[in-house]
Amino acid sequence: MTLHLTWQGATLRLRGGRLLLEAEGAEVASFPARKVRQVAVWGNARLSTPALVFLLRQGVPVFFFSLEGFLYGVAGAFPEPNPEHLRAQFAARALPLARAFVLGKLRSARVLLERHNAPEAEEVARALDLAERASSREALWGAEGQGSRAYFAGLERLLGAYGLRGRTRRPPQDPVNAALSYGYAVLLARVQVALRLAGLHPEVGYLHGEGRRSPALALDLMEEFRVPVVDQVVLSGFRRGKLTPKHGEVRDGGVYLNEEGRRVLLRLLEGRFLEEATHPLGFRKAYAELIEVQARRLKAAILGRGGYSPFYLKMR
Repeated sequence: MTLHLTWQGATLRLRGGRLLLEAEGAEVASFPARKVRQVAVWGNARLSTPALVFLLRQGVPVFFFSLEGFLYGVAGAFPEPNPEHLRAQFAARALPLARAFVLGKLRSARVLLERHNAPEAEEVARALDLAERASSREALWGAEGQGSRAYFAGLERLLGAYGLRGRTRRPPQDPVNAALSYGYAVLLARVQVALRLAGLHPEVGYLHGEGRRSPALALDLMEEFRVPVVDQVVLSGFRRGKLTPKHGEVRDGGVYLNEEGRRVLLRLLEGRFLEEATHPLGFRKAYAELIEVQARRLKAAILGRGGYSPFYLKMR
């Protein structure tokens, strides 16, 4: 069970083996404490010290987000990476791993567009060919950029009626981009935890640039799951009327999801994490588990125990 604490001003407390959500002195929700696997704190929601200590002792990660969808950080009692493994992570060849992340992303992008008969799938396919032949990270970045531009042009074709005008961020400029950014923050938190549990350092990456408190490796691995998890949820959410332009609100120079929009998107995302998908290697698992599988496979590749292949969507 994942708890999303979105009620502003509410406090999560521990009492009698249950986690109680209280607001204005009244109990508004109650959950069996030992069934909670993750907690996401949004905006001005709080945890009491006993509740936080209980969660940390149980190995339950706690994510801290802004209401706009910015991930501040993750609290958890994670083991520190093995020094030998950390040295291997620093020494691993960047290009093969970076290429795998890009190929996973672009293959899924092509499949999603092909499923909806979007002609931009052909341009994504050309970018895929360039990525497969790239002899440097600079060439790989160029191929990724070309593929991403074509992909978002295709998404605009599919979601333009709902306000999408290309990819905008920091701040997003339409409800679709607001939903995408919000969803990517949730996904990033999941990926960071998966890497920590696998014994990898989320800030030592191969595709994205490293920087102070920038989770480069989490951003790398996240590329494989942007399209299958977040983009697919946002696309189907708008086209089926579960998300609408009315779920966006203009403020602070951008467009952000309102309270109802956040609640709807979180419910859709949690449902997607529980859905099963077939890995290109042939086995099936829920998306939440596939993220953890890929983190462990990535660690094995870094330690020289075989090559790394990405997750991506396949045509049905």
